[in-house]
Amino acid sequence: MIRVRSILLPLVTLAALAAPAAAVPEQLGLTARVVDAGAPITGNHVVTVRLHTAASGGAAVWTENQNVAATDGLVYLTLGAQTPLTDAIIDGGPLWVELQVDSTVLAPRLAVTSAAYAIRAGVAEDSELLGGQPATAFAAASHAHAGQYLPLGTALACAGTDKVASINPTTGSVTCAPDTGGASYSAGPGLTQAGTVFSVAFAGSGVGATAARSDHAHAGTYMPVGTTLACPAGQFETADLASGNVQCAAEVGDIASVTAGAGLTGGTTSGDATLAVAFAGTGGAATAARSDHGHGVTSCPSSYAAFSRTANGVSTVICLRALFGAADWNAASRSCLTDAAAQLCSYQQIIQVRGLAPAFGLQNAFWLADRMGDNTAYVTNTTGPSDDFDSVGTVTDTKAGYYCCLERRWW
Repeated sequence: MIRVRSILLPLVTLAALAAPAAAVPEQLGLTARVVDAGAPITGNHVVTVRLHTAASGGAAVWTENQNVAATDGLVYLTLGAQTPLTDAIIDGGPLWVELQVDSTVLAPRLAVTSAAYAIRAGVAEDSELLGGQPATAFAAASHAHAGQYLPLGTALACAGTDKVASINPTTGSVTCAPDTGGASYSAGPGLTQAGTVFSVAFAGSGVGATAARSDHAHAGTYMPVGTTLACPAGQFETADLASGNVQCAAEVGDIASVTAGAGLTGGTTSGDATLAVAFAGTGGAATAARSDHGHGVTSCPSSYAAFSRTANGVSTVICLRALFGAADWNAASRSCLTDAAAQLCSYQQIIQVRGLAPAFGLQNAFWLADRMGDNTAYVTNTTGPSDDFDSVGTVTDTKAGYYCCLERRWW
């Protein structure tokens, strides 16, 4: 079995390799004594050297193959002759060397250690840093910026509501002053000003508190503004054209004058005419009454009871009086006529007032006039219900009595 009896690898830390490239070569010498079954190897062999970051497993971070001649088991290698050993490979971290002679990989891997004075060289690893930062993190003492520099003054802010009035170019300090200046403002056309508040100077109708855009539109169709908007003397507008112009024509007609007729006043023979009702009598109303109008009845003659009703838009007042002890139909009729021009109540009138206020109750055995005056009469409640009417044929002596009615209507 092939094994390494000894190995000499004068490796140094990263600091040694981090020196200027022109001063420190990126190569290292390696001397090893290899035996096979206890006998030193001789002759030509291919030796492969690998650097790993772990004692076992993982991929190599650097590999190099060399043809060497072994004498009494000793082989001499110059590592980095083919693949340079840069500070990216030997960066100061732990490394292990793995050797392969021909096709045989030797084990175990051997840890790379420092030479005695190479440990001191590790101090140089920090020589290119300042406060742990590389040189690229700092600006050169002679660096410059575009523009001019203002020195850092002692007063760089203003107190309260003061504003910066000026900056001292020598000291860099600011000069403060009350904010009493500034531009002045005034309201232009379409605006009003109250102190520091500006408002739109609204005009015309409307209550909106916003202004319309100059290109705003309204719902509907706009008519263009025409060039002909008035008619010549003696002509009148007859139509509005789509162009916005008016169409004019002479007035057609033969009315020469307007004359007030019966019941009217006014009129003229030229220009505009005005007619009015020729009111007469008392009253101050400026309107005319309809020909079939009526006036309200507020009371009936004394001894008469008033019964009011409205039907089909007609209001009616029936004044009714019971006529006791009339000898017959003729006497009763004459008695009613002499009393406020009343007449004997008809069957229809009695029917109307029966359901009206004040409550009306038919008198027992009272007679109602018929329309023909032939003494064919109806007598009340002689049989059946008290508000019934019984026909008794022709009579000459009623004995009990009649009803007188006076009927008035208004609209």
